[in-house]
Amino acid sequence: MGKSLLVSILLLSFVGGKGLAKPIWSHGELSLTNGTVLAGDLSYNWKAEIVQYREGNIIKAFSAFQVSGFKYFDATLNTLRTFKTVDYPVKENFNRSLFLEQIGIGPMMIYRRLRHARDPIKIGNPSASAVDDMMLKRVDNFTYYVFEGDRMTNLTDFDTELWPRMQQEFSDELAHYSGTLHMDLNSTFARLLLITQYNQLKVRATHVTSLKVPTESVSLY
Repeated sequence: MGKSLLVSILLLSFVGGKGLAKPIWSHGELSLTNGTVLAGDLSYNWKAEIVQYREGNIIKAFSAFQVSGFKYFDATLNTLRTFKTVDYPVKENFNRSLFLEQIGIGPMMIYRRLRHARDPIKIGNPSASAVDDMMLKRVDNFTYYVFEGDRMTNLTDFDTELWPRMQQEFSDELAHYSGTLHMDLNSTFARLLLITQYNQLKVRATHVTSLKVPTESVSLY
């Protein structure tokens, strides 16, 4: 799922779009911080950073402070989209709860958040802050984060924090793959593809290693 979702999302950046005048509802599951799990229709407002839950004629809106994560099926991409809440360090000794979308899985998990100025939300009408569809399709309209366990790295630190370690493990393989991209390797698009390729190499190497299990010889005498 990791690579197909990432590639699908990135390819959308080359496709035209239209304005999102109304919230789009999709079947999904919402997990609250108190342990409650709500299953039903969900709609995520990227700009307002609010997830809405619809039950009959009742619509409830939740912020990242109230939610541990949610997921819904995106019929456009034909895939399950997953979001988690993280405590983002805004400044020293102060964290802020944010929704991040998971777009790549593996040893280096890739998440993203729409880059924008937070606008005030009208009480009872979070859909008033709808975003233009094209905004969601531009790769560089997002801030990307890479998680390795509890360690979080901003993609802007790719050259200093991620790439050296990736090359140390798979120098030849990544050099060959880089040559097939035919694009600026400093671009967001290229960096995301390189991390995805690294994840595949890492998983493949781990699988091969696990198959090399030493066997003991058994004497019949």
